[in-house]
Amino acid sequence: MTYIAVVAPVYNEEQNVEEFTNRVSNELKQLTKVFKIILIDDGSKDNSWQKIAEICSKNQNVKGIKLSKNFGHHYAITAGLNHVDADWAVVMDTDLQDRPEVIPEMYKKAQEGFDIVFVSRVDRPESFLYKLLQKIFYFILKISSGIKFDSSQANFSIISRKVVDAFNKFPEQARFYGSTILWLGFKRTSINAKHGSRFKGKPSYNFRKRIKLANDIILSFSDRPLKFAVVIGLIFSAASLLATFYIIYRVYFHGFSVTGWASLMTSIFLVGGVQISIMGIIGIYISKVFNEVKSRPLYLIEDTLN
Repeated sequence: MTYIAVVAPVYNEEQNVEEFTNRVSNELKQLTKVFKIILIDDGSKDNSWQKIAEICSKNQNVKGIKLSKNFGHHYAITAGLNHVDADWAVVMDTDLQDRPEVIPEMYKKAQEGFDIVFVSRVDRPESFLYKLLQKIFYFILKISSGIKFDSSQANFSIISRKVVDAFNKFPEQARFYGSTILWLGFKRTSINAKHGSRFKGKPSYNFRKRIKLANDIILSFSDRPLKFAVVIGLIFSAASLLATFYIIYRVYFHGFSVTGWASLMTSIFLVGGVQISIMGIIGIYISKVFNEVKSRPLYLIEDTLN
């Protein structure tokens, strides 16, 4: 019999976690008698862990993992997948924007021979401005990283056992579920599904966290910023060479003249700024290497239930 596990990070979701668990359980019961819902408390500041403990005491199909602090959304996903022993794993959020009712459709699609099935969200309830900014964000991310992201997809997906095993081999400190799954390969597809609305509470994923995530994706999965730095350096070198030829021409044919102080100072500041920026990019990569060399654990577990 097929064994399905659902991996769901929890951060300040005490108002949603019970409703989430009930709806997911109802859908999984239609597919199999053997399933597990893994709730990973990522250092919540509310009573999410107490709520998870209450649910676990009533339902042996629910497993609780409490991280020692807030490591981050994708680290919590990693912790969950590290504890999956099922044939298939569903990754989704607990705010119910990822609708549990889509799980049977995802599983059915996977049975057509796919190892990875992502959900492309349609009829999203966000404002036009939010959707526009998101498309711009993903466009810049694509240019900067060289990775093609679908802005309609997030983490909501189902993956096979061999994909879970491959994902768990990744030791990198920087974590992003979507780009890692994309890098793995395997046979993948997607389905369209209506995007749900948040059940209760306010989202904790803000603009600052999104920028940090983009920074991790770009620097961990691509060396394109360094290539950009090389191109910029070549452009300024070519411009400097042309300026040198122009100065030589002025000296020999028009006599030497000390003019253009303002333009000279502007050029010095401009070139200096570019150099500092390039050094900053290199420095960030070095800091990433430093973090990897330390080989600290990706997360620490404080407690587990069931």
